[in-house]
Amino acid sequence: MANLTSYRTRLTNSLNDTTTKYSNDVLDEALRKTLSEYTRAFPNICTREITIGTAGRPQSLSACSNLINVIQLVHPWVAGAADPFINEREDFVITWQDGTPTAYFTGLDIPQAGEALFVKYAGKQTIEELDEAVQTTVRDDHEDLLIVGAAGQAAMIRASGLNESWGVKSGEMSQLMVWGNNQYGRFLEFLAEIRTEQSINIFPETYWTLDDWDEQ
Repeated sequence: MANLTSYRTRLTNSLNDTTTKYSNDVLDEALRKTLSEYTRAFPNICTREITIGTAGRPQSLSACSNLINVIQLVHPWVAGAADPFINEREDFVITWQDGTPTAYFTGLDIPQAGEALFVKYAGKQTIEELDEAVQTTVRDDHEDLLIVGAAGQAAMIRASGLNESWGVKSGEMSQLMVWGNNQYGRFLEFLAEIRTEQSINIFPETYWTLDDWDEQ
């Protein structure tokens, strides 16, 4: 898996630059924006087993790195059971408390200390060394189009900066903006394609009951 240095090199090559026009700050910002869009279309699917420390309905999911949404939650989780997924829960809601994801169980089975939770969740995609990420989760066969999108973003960022620069050639800003927009358009088309590859529903089947009838 390529790290940040590799991505910067490929971006620089795609922009036909020698880091004189596009600083690392611009390249990294372009990668962030592109990676965010990629994540929404094709999140990283992760799993985590959590040992409950304190009994109660609210249980922190801070151990689930880069969590966006919970797909499946099993409690109590017994890894060695014949069917460890038999205790899948749907009676919970996910909230963020001071930026920390928390599962709040609404049913009668309240988590107890020493029990375990199994969480399958959609997480952010990362590039090693970008914003201190420890690994790259982007699929190898998706890297090329991620570079295309980031190159488009970088070009549009630079075009915006040229608007107030002295000595800019006539039409240079608009041409660069058009090229960048076209590149990013190719990336968005790619995202529309890979959305269909995600066979897992990233939105959990949890809900607020509306009335007594809705609970039946």
